[in-house]
Amino acid sequence: MDGSFEQSFAEERALNVFQAGRALGEALVETPVYQNFLSALKAINDDPEIQRIATQMRSHRNALQMGINAPDHQAELARLQAELEALPIVQQYRQSENEALALFHAVDDLISE
Repeated sequence: MDGSFEQSFAEERALNVFQAGRALGEALVETPVYQNFLSALKAINDDPEIQRIATQMRSHRNALQMGINAPDHQAELARLQAELEALPIVQQYRQSENEALALFHAVDDLISE
């Protein structure tokens, strides 16, 4: 076989795989599962209570990095993390995140067969 034909065939095949991958990605972002995930992500990013907790957590992490009264800051970080995880909006986000990951893993499994 001619080397240029083989190269052309390989390039065509790579282009087809790339186009199929792009089409799959475009289809996945349109699924209700992914759209729900994006909505939940936006909701937590826009939530003032979450922003308040995140700011406090950053402050305690910074104090820990500087070695300031580590046990107190670690305890407060754990308390804030528990407070954050108990919020219904965070629980909804975690659920939608898990559903999106399950979808992506299922697609990955299908592709890998």
